[in-house]
Amino acid sequence: MSKKKKFDLTHLVNQDSLKTGQTLFFVSDPSKNCKIIKLPNNEYKVQMGIETLTVHAFALKCLGQDPPDHASKWIRTESGKTLYELWSADEEDYAQAA
Repeated sequence: MSKKKKFDLTHLVNQDSLKTGQTLFFVSDPSKNCKIIKLPNNEYKVQMGIETLTVHAFALKCLGQDPPDHASKWIRTESGKTLYELWSADEEDYAQAA
């Protein structure tokens, strides 16, 4: 049985599912948003104001508590797809290629 891969924002950007500079939104309050940024070590995180955060930390800030399920379910793109949906689709593509 294969173990599901850990969520990786950098992988989603490298696979062109997301773009550097793209705005992401908290699902239930679009006024809470962040942008995808590339760090000097070539890793991708999100920036909210001047703060650089992981996807989990951004969801935590928006919810005011630890997310009850995967943090990527609480963040969506401008088209309405959640990061979880993008990640799951990528996982399915990976599994079909194997």
